[in-house]
Parts: sequence; structure tokens; C-alpha cells
Amino acid sequence: MKLPPVLSREEDRDSLRLSFDIHEDLDCFRGHFPGQPVLPGVVQLHWAVQVAREQFGLEGNPRDIQRLKFKRVVIPPVVLQLDLTRTGPTDVRFAYSSPGQEHSEGRLRFDGPGQ
Repeated sequence: MKLPPVLSREEDRDSLRLSFDIHEDLDCFRGHFPGQPVLPGVVQLHWAVQVAREQFGLEGNPRDIQRLKFKRVVIPPVVLQLDLTRTGPTDVRFAYSSPGQEHSEGRLRFDGPGQ
């Protein structure tokens, strides 16, 4: 699944902050829901996993997803911020927010070498 347009990127060794341009023309809104688009939680999770793998050189899908919380729906148009923080060699915390709102958060645990 393709990421939405990236408006800005800030990074250092163990963290990344991306700002996405979320608009209702994105493929992920097709059928979810006609007339009232909502960004699916599974799409938020997929994007976090995809970016974490690319940013931190992790492989495969997470073996565990912890503390996953969806707090507020994401309704376009909005600038959505994804914050990723590497908290261990195979662990990444993610959070989505928009100005003044927290949308979702969780922790991803990937397999390490030899697991």
C-alpha cells in the first residue's frame, strides 16, 4: 500500500516524524465509508509498520503489537503526523496525531536476528 504524500520529515538516529497530507482521494478511503470517509485503523498500522521497517532496517511483520489504542477517528482533509521512536533493537513506538488531537498509538515488536 502506497504512503500518502509526505509534507515534511524530521529524523535522527532513533526517531522519525512524518507529516502526511491526508485527503479523501486516497485509495484507502474507497468504501470506508461512502459519504463519510474515515481512515481505517488497519491502514494506520500498516503505514507505521512500513515506515518502521524502512527507517530502522527491520524485516518482516511485527511478531507482537502492544498497547494498540485508537483514540479518535481520522477524517480528511487533515495533516496527519506519524511519530516513530525506536525503543530497542526490534521495538518501535508509533503515534498518530493532528493539530490538537491524538488519533492512535502502539508498540511494534519485530523478530530479531535468529528468532
